[in-house]
Amino acid sequence: MHVAFRFKPIEVSQRELIHRWLKKDYIAEWIHGKGLQNTLNGIEEFFQNTSPATYWIGYDEKTPFAFLITEGGETITLDLFICEESYLGKGLAVPMIREFLKTHFPHVKRVLIDPEKTNRRAIHVYEKAGFKIIGEFIASWHPVPHYQMELLMENL
Repeated sequence: MHVAFRFKPIEVSQRELIHRWLKKDYIAEWIHGKGLQNTLNGIEEFFQNTSPATYWIGYDEKTPFAFLITEGGETITLDLFICEESYLGKGLAVPMIREFLKTHFPHVKRVLIDPEKTNRRAIHVYEKAGFKIIGEFIASWHPVPHYQMELLMENL
């Protein structure tokens, strides 16, 4: 499957799409409770131009299929989900991450991501994209072990 990636900040008209995506079982497994509520609140703040984070939609041509969140300056944090089932398991996550970062964040020095320690699929994808585990912590939004992973942009 060849995908022509494009990324744009979310628009108010996409609120229902994002809410529908976040309710999907394979996404809700990893974002729920306080973390989900923080994300939903952050989206509303973004729509009001009061959020420190940017919320993005990843497109294949004109088809929305991914949801991404970034925050920061010289170092950014990244969260992402492939939200359309037809795009899962196609090997798109690594090229999507690389294209997104190269296109929108060539100026940053490093990117941090923090998957749950039990999310083996995500950890494998992030390692393939160049992230390395640099630590472990218990998240305030979901008190289970998470990895802190880092990508140095010069290695991308």
